[in-house]
Amino acid sequence: MPSNLNADDLHELRMRGAQPAGPPPASAPALTAATALPAGAVIEVDRIVDNDGITHLAGTKLRLGADLHRRKVTLRLDGHLMHVIHDGRLVKTLPTPIPAEQRSSLRGARLSTTAPPAPAPGPISVPADGQIMVARQRLRIGRTYAGDIVTVHVEDTHFRVTHDGTELGVYPRTSQHPVTRWKAKIHAPRT
Repeated sequence: MPSNLNADDLHELRMRGAQPAGPPPASAPALTAATALPAGAVIEVDRIVDNDGITHLAGTKLRLGADLHRRKVTLRLDGHLMHVIHDGRLVKTLPTPIPAEQRSSLRGARLSTTAPPAPAPGPISVPADGQIMVARQRLRIGRTYAGDIVTVHVEDTHFRVTHDGTELGVYPRTSQHPVTRWKAKIHAPRT
């Protein structure tokens, strides 16, 4: 911020015991509307979620869920994905609503200096046929794991499936359908 103090004012402040300021409080510099972002830049902004589980980003309404109501979240815009982070945990991943060329003009935008946190694992029980469906894509886990609980990690370009800490497979994403449900739904077998 520009200062209205001249050299005499600063000298007088030093005489009264003032000390030079330390490093800036922000860990990453704030962006201005004229800032040109490097290719692949990751932007973070902080927002408060309202009572209905909604927050706004550049005039776009984002439904984050009632479980985050009245909480402060960090929205991490990374490529074509937006990661929602609360209390240092990745709680949701959605398609980003803001094109890359408009991200530097977001209120409170800053360049990210840290890696994204690991997602909270979400268990899914494998049905008898050994196949599960995630984001309209069928993943063949195998009948060996029928009835077992597996965890599906949703990544940018693939799904990673683990069982008791062991990776069972990596499946490339064949579509860009967003994950809209966060709980497994198991259909009862037909009799």
